[in-house]
Amino acid sequence: MFEAVFLELLCPFSCRMYNTLYEGVLPALKGDPGFDFILHQTVQPWHSQCVPIHEAALALKQVAPEYYAEYVHALYAAYTAKAFTDEITIDKTRGQLYQEAVALLPDAVKDKSDEIKGLLDKGAMVQEIKWACKFHRARGVHVTPTVFVNGIEAGAVSSGWTKEQWLDFLKAQANSTIGK
Repeated sequence: MFEAVFLELLCPFSCRMYNTLYEGVLPALKGDPGFDFILHQTVQPWHSQCVPIHEAALALKQVAPEYYAEYVHALYAAYTAKAFTDEITIDKTRGQLYQEAVALLPDAVKDKSDEIKGLLDKGAMVQEIKWACKFHRARGVHVTPTVFVNGIEAGAVSSGWTKEQWLDFLKAQANSTIGK
């Protein structure tokens, strides 16, 4: 089963969903070859400070993709701690937001921070942001979080779901023949 999760990195509802998936659902499904999750970053214009944060995540994904999920978790933790809220970031420059995002890199990739900063400083992630926006818009994703299962939007999914609700939903979807 293929699960596509469209999340905004500075959305409280996306944050709640990601944390449930990252901390509960994915560990429960570890080693199960029947499930494939992919995170699609979805920039929302009403979170104006989100673009540099999304760029930083995409830069890390390009340089060290094996640490992407961990880094997104760190970004959501910082957001939960109010590091990237509108009130805190209103007067910050793009460069300052890059610095703060790079400071959250996992320890295992701190040695690659200059490479990631270089991608950010030269604007190399702007095209990646454009492609991400085109991708989610072409699929009709307008708000986050949005979930697709086997290519079909799963409108019943809620950001407030518990690990158990997710696992029940995924089990039911795995038993369905739709989309197979």
